Amino acid sequence: MSANDESIASRPGVDWGRAEFILVGLGLLGFVTLLIRFTTIYSGLPAHPLFVHVPVVLIPVTLVAAVALMVRPEWLRRYGIALSLASVVAMSSVFLTMQAGGALEDALHLHGEAARLISEHSQAAHILAIVYTAFTALVILTFASSRISGGRPTGLAIADRVLSPPAILTTLRVLVVVLVLVAAFFTFRTGDLGAKAVWAGKLQAASRH
Repeated sequence: MSANDESIASRPGVDWGRAEFILVGLGLLGFVTLLIRFTTIYSGLPAHPLFVHVPVVLIPVTLVAAVALMVRPEWLRRYGIALSLASVVAMSSVFLTMQAGGALEDALHLHGEAARLISEHSQAAHILAIVYTAFTALVILTFASSRISGGRPTGLAIADRVLSPPAILTTLRVLVVVLVLVAAFFTFRTGDLGAKAVWAGKLQAASRH
């Protein structure tokens, strides 16, 4: 038995109050927002144009921060909790914005070029949601791996065995950077298609008058 296996075997019970477990719980709780569908908010204003400001700000910030923390592992151990929390909030905001966008699309009854662009915008947003969810999960896993491999095991044997090898931490850091690039592309594409759809909708409305 190796020294690492002996330390895992001799470790006390699982510390469920660890930040890693709490972050996983919050991440799972974030999926509740998939069940929430706002059409309008105060004074009948459409919810989607207002909700969209949250992911528009948080996603780029978390993506840039993730690259910095993956490059500097000591920053990851220090600021990983903050990045994970911000990513969970951004992920939830994507879900809320998508649901509000679907409600707005149903209410507008668009056709022609505007409808096509909205459809493409919606498809890009769904891909972004999947990619960013994977990004959020990997950020939490990478943060956990950095702490476990740094000598702070959780007490959960399977997590400690899987996430403790330095090679696993390196692999997770690389995967996070890859997902940053993919998420950045779909963030731009989603926003670009949304802006074009708004412009096409305005032209369509002007032509009616």
